[in-house]
Amino acid sequence: MVKNEITESFVSKGRISLKMLRYFYEVAQHEHFGQAAERLNITKSPLSAKIKELEALLGYDLFIRDSRNVELTKVGLQLKKECVRIFDTIDSALHNAIKVGREQNKVINIGLVSSVFYAGFGSVLKRFKNQYPNYHFNFVELSPRQQKKRLLDKSIDVGLSRYADSFNIHPLCSETVFRENLCVVVSDDHPLSGRQVISVAELDNEEFAFLDTRNSASAEMFIHACQEKGCRPQIVQEVIEPGTIMAVVATSELISVVPESFSSNKWDNVKFIRLKESLPADLCALYDRRNNSPIVAHFIEMIRSQYSSL
Repeated sequence: MVKNEITESFVSKGRISLKMLRYFYEVAQHEHFGQAAERLNITKSPLSAKIKELEALLGYDLFIRDSRNVELTKVGLQLKKECVRIFDTIDSALHNAIKVGREQNKVINIGLVSSVFYAGFGSVLKRFKNQYPNYHFNFVELSPRQQKKRLLDKSIDVGLSRYADSFNIHPLCSETVFRENLCVVVSDDHPLSGRQVISVAELDNEEFAFLDTRNSASAEMFIHACQEKGCRPQIVQEVIEPGTIMAVVATSELISVVPESFSSNKWDNVKFIRLKESLPADLCALYDRRNNSPIVAHFIEMIRSQYSSL
């Protein structure tokens, strides 16, 4: 029997299904039927039945079983390796088909941090849409860490994050679309509220509210800059949303650092102070160059162009 005939015999007639292979692979990963069944959210009985059916179709045992453990046979070990290739091929094929559909329909899935809208992203996007009405956008708010994960699994096309989150992202790439720096924000009755410019060294012993460092690397970058000047900012509170930072600062003695574009929005009871040191808070587009999508490259270039014309 030649290779194509074997494949037709086992697969195309529905005798061996992807479900069987998924079940087998889960058991092979854990070498434990109970753990595999739990991961698959099924009971051990149907799992065991599917494995036995697969073994009967192949004509070989895949596991050596005893009362407590299971161990892969040589055939099982080989099939485990082949399953990795099978699943990778299927995933790649499906992603490629979805990619073609997105490009044909000019659909771009964008992951972003909410602060991009304080940087005028809404206006930029509107101008882009007016110029290119056939483009469609799907937005999902994601932390930089989540964006990187979703870019790698190809569920988004572009991520929009801040400068400090654009490092150590291999195999992803980053391009700056809008340049700005961090500035200090204080309540309008804070002792520093009358300052126009301030240096990092002058903030020693000030109490800070920051974005959660799991959601933004900008706070870590600022803290490192303080430490280089010999000062230690006191982190009193961490929050999730940029808007919450502004509310905390407006109603307390805590101060913070935010991108300068925040100052172009209306916030009650706060003052913005320019930092003497230049600490970048650029808006950056993250993407996976391996996808080689012309629509993504065009989108990034046009967004950069729209920002430069503001």
